[in-house]
Amino acid sequence: MKNFRILSFSLFLFCFLLSTCSDNSTGSKDEINVKPVVKASSTNYTSQTFLKTFPDTLSLKRISEAYSNNYSESVKENLIEYMKTEVKKLDEDVNIFNNIIGLSGCNMMSEYILPTYSEKAFYENQEAWILQITYGLGEPNFEHFKCFVFGVDNLDTLAYFGCK
Repeated sequence: MKNFRILSFSLFLFCFLLSTCSDNSTGSKDEINVKPVVKASSTNYTSQTFLKTFPDTLSLKRISEAYSNNYSESVKENLIEYMKTEVKKLDEDVNIFNNIIGLSGCNMMSEYILPTYSEKAFYENQEAWILQITYGLGEPNFEHFKCFVFGVDNLDTLAYFGCK
């Protein structure tokens, strides 16, 4: 009988601790499960190869499916922060990347926009960042895209296209 009480108490304590820990988790309720692509390459895109390569349909589909109707401003902020962390790991200038995020309109508040893909590469022999975003028209249902190429030197838009 004594062993049964100890076992019952232990089980109760375990269940209590388990429920308490999950309720007071330090993790964000808006954690990102599906992450955008962030990479560097030596690819030298031309206007034709850019249009043939983008949008990157895999990242676009994954982000769109994961966050359609599951969107919040903090999810967008977490995705952008994740990308900045990855840019830093690539030993690239995070300030330049942050400016590019701003130029794309991705960090606009109250807009349903999420980043899906970024690549540090070349565009017609110029050092560039390629950035792809997805957006919803007035609702968090992501099915549209925009693809940008920003020159690193002047942060000018070297190429752009999106959904029609």
